[in-house]
Amino acid sequence: MSQDHAAIYRHLGVEPIINCGSSRSVYGNSTMSDPVRAAMESASHSYVILEELGDAVGRRLAELTGAEWGMVTAGSATGLALGAAACVAANDPLRMLRMPKAFAGERRTVLAPKGQRFAYDLGVRMVGADIVEVEDMAAFDAALEAYDVMAILILAERDEGATLPFDELLPAARAAGIPTIIDAASEALTAPEHWTSRGADLVVYSVSKLMRGPAASGLLLGRKPLVQAAWYNGPPHHGFGRVMKIGKEQIVGAVAAVERWFAHDHEAEQREWRRRLDRVQNRLRPINAIKLGLQELAGGIPRLEVDWADCQPGLTYTALRRELLARRPRILIDDFGGSDTSTMINPFALDDDEAALVAEALYEALTTTRPDELERPATDIDVAGEWDIVIDFANGPAAHRLSLQRHGDALTGAHETPLGDGEASGVLTADGFDVQVFHLVEGCFVGFRFMADHCTAEAISGVVELGAASDHAIGPTTLGQFGRLPFKGRRARGAVR
Repeated sequence: MSQDHAAIYRHLGVEPIINCGSSRSVYGNSTMSDPVRAAMESASHSYVILEELGDAVGRRLAELTGAEWGMVTAGSATGLALGAAACVAANDPLRMLRMPKAFAGERRTVLAPKGQRFAYDLGVRMVGADIVEVEDMAAFDAALEAYDVMAILILAERDEGATLPFDELLPAARAAGIPTIIDAASEALTAPEHWTSRGADLVVYSVSKLMRGPAASGLLLGRKPLVQAAWYNGPPHHGFGRVMKIGKEQIVGAVAAVERWFAHDHEAEQREWRRRLDRVQNRLRPINAIKLGLQELAGGIPRLEVDWADCQPGLTYTALRRELLARRPRILIDDFGGSDTSTMINPFALDDDEAALVAEALYEALTTTRPDELERPATDIDVAGEWDIVIDFANGPAAHRLSLQRHGDALTGAHETPLGDGEASGVLTADGFDVQVFHLVEGCFVGFRFMADHCTAEAISGVVELGAASDHAIGPTTLGQFGRLPFKGRRARGAVR
């Protein structure tokens, strides 16, 4: 980590991190490659007509990927939104400016194979479409009869083994004249591009992750008329996607990232990744009872699983993360793919010096003798029953109800809200309770973690931690992403308001 480059963040009061968690958006995606930085700096010195730039980029991306056409978007989620807009409104301004309203009472719908809902399909729902899951061809045919189907959305990483895979859906989609959109944001871009070469109409990739492009950049590739319609629905035009603005520097930087991606020696980079993980693994291997294992992600990125359950049984992931972030330099471990007593070390964002620092920090943390902490007994306040809860959201207080049943020191129950109910589970603590609630909303798990730190027989108070996650990304990072709010509660005296 360059001290000179870190100064800009310290000026704002933010201390940078050594990132063991790869290119997640919450950690700033990836660091840009030198060719990308140079391209963006050069682009910042001139004016250009955006229409001409968009046309030139479309041709260049077609040359590089083999797709008919391409455009750079402000992140891959924007690619989903603009791709869906093209499927719904095409380049018809009478429709473009009416989105997301329905046209003539239609039941605007996008179909997805069962089990392929994910957090970023919100980009598709932004065009005013509901997403309906279909499990087999009978359900697909029934959906065509029941809805105005605008597109089919497929999550690339879940297509293999799906009950209704792309190759089975494609002939039926073509026969019905319905375009297919593939979310391949986390996949490695190939030439010829994998999905459009198999018949997909549109495909989305992230440029800000594996390709080390600008932090908010993605690609939309596919059939030329649809991609061009997506371009007209987006900036700089005054349509549905005007709010998804992207600058000329990001566009040029993204193209430079794609060019570098295809010219890059990926095998040499993968050898560097494995060598860095070997350094970490070799330092940790002597620790008694530690468990180590290797896995591989898209793009050939290896990961080292570090499981300390047997060597530090009282140490949680959250506590270790907090401990490592308190060091200087700060080291961040990620919860993606890990557990309460394990983490995955991803070398994508590490250089040689950082890998050595990570190895030493983990060794010190996992060999430290930790005193047995005297556990305080759980509260003797009876928190079982129904509580009227008030959470003070930004637009005013909201009335919820929390119903709890006690089983020793364990708690179960329900969380009732005006927008639906969720299931609760947790434990009693010395000061009250710690209860995690899950609601299922549009295929995602929405979390409310109630941490009561003041309890009487009639009143409770504390903080509630808010977040949401797709089923494959549930962890402290996603379940705390919407922050914390205070809550208060009193014994229920009637129906929830």
